[in-house]
Amino acid sequence: MESILTISEILETFRSPCACGKQHELVTDTVYIGENAAEKLSEYIRVRMKGQGLIIADTNTAPAAGNALSSALGLPILIIDGASHATEIVCAEVEEKLDAMNPRPDFYIACGSGSLHDITRYIAYGRGQQFISYPTAASVDGFVSGIAAMTIRGTKISYPSRSPVALFADPDVFSEAPVRLTASGVGDLLGKYICLADWRIANILTGEYICPTLVKLEYDVIDEVEKTVAALKVSGGDPSYKKEYAARVMEGLVLSGLAIQLCGNSRPASGAEHHISHFWEMERITGEVPGLHGEQVGIGTLLMLKRYKEAAKAPAKPFIYRPEKVFDRDHIASVYRELTDDIMKENLPGGNADSSSLAKIPENAPVEHAEEVRAVLDSLPDYDALLSIMKDCGCKTSPADIDLPETEEFIGTTCAFAPYVRNRLTLLKLLEASAL
Repeated sequence: MESILTISEILETFRSPCACGKQHELVTDTVYIGENAAEKLSEYIRVRMKGQGLIIADTNTAPAAGNALSSALGLPILIIDGASHATEIVCAEVEEKLDAMNPRPDFYIACGSGSLHDITRYIAYGRGQQFISYPTAASVDGFVSGIAAMTIRGTKISYPSRSPVALFADPDVFSEAPVRLTASGVGDLLGKYICLADWRIANILTGEYICPTLVKLEYDVIDEVEKTVAALKVSGGDPSYKKEYAARVMEGLVLSGLAIQLCGNSRPASGAEHHISHFWEMERITGEVPGLHGEQVGIGTLLMLKRYKEAAKAPAKPFIYRPEKVFDRDHIASVYRELTDDIMKENLPGGNADSSSLAKIPENAPVEHAEEVRAVLDSLPDYDALLSIMKDCGCKTSPADIDLPETEEFIGTTCAFAPYVRNRLTLLKLLEASAL
């Protein structure tokens, strides 16, 4: 079983003139998802890469794939703690180890899942070096992204970073990851329902840039993952379908990551559902969250789906931007505490109230475009139908599934403060700002 995503064919769809008027570009020039990926990777390195390579793995992925990859490629391996998160502290510790190597590596191979890729891409970007992706689980869509999801001084930041020059993924490797990790990947992909609705609504209300071709690409990804989950259900858990299922999820994750590259930011793949995940990870109203990124995104998707369906039934009202209320420092500090300065800078770059994404909404836009917004919300899937799909493949579907409260207070605080994570217009941000 083999699947090759031909980058030239994907790029052809986005060549100028794209419907959005933008010239799209990709850094990742090769994607191979199939058997004997290590052999394909070895050939790529021989032909395309220069200097000394280094495999970066962790204590979970090294025994699963990293050590074998090191032997197959004849490259050294650096193994970090499997519990490492993408923080400035962890990255500094890894860089210290890199500086002590002789010879020092010229490029890297990220052998792992989401956090390890973010650590590698952040370091590669800072050092002006290249890296190659070798994912060991179909768990997130960030493998080929140019954005590193970093936690800097406790604040979750989407940091402009390095996309891999290539990705090689072997179903024999990533299909053996725990089922929970693949289900996390499904949750990450189904979250596109909410982020695409957010993007389309922001475009309707403010004229924010949108690429219809990227939107279609992401919707196609959603359709394929739903078909994949349906086939999984029909298989009755047949072990022979396990590899095929994981491969189809991996393809969707890679395509979604390429959409981020093509757009130049995470707008096609991240909206209110991701802001909820990032907010929980910042531990403002939680302790350490045991959920995986995709699990949190999936749960956030269901929370937003219910909220957005309710919003579609409410009468449209003008939006009066009140920065003195929305960005009241005491209000924000009541939850963000020592992170308040960073949150204020994110939402009001330059300290200017007009720099908020909310400031771009004309007062009467929600009324004038009510039918267009409602059409977007009506296009969202039925809550019970999406819940059923997620349960069919083992996705986490409620905060309680990842040991978080399900009280009205917890959900209310999450919805009220998660929008501050990014200066990005989402329907949730508009709803919460309107309520202040």
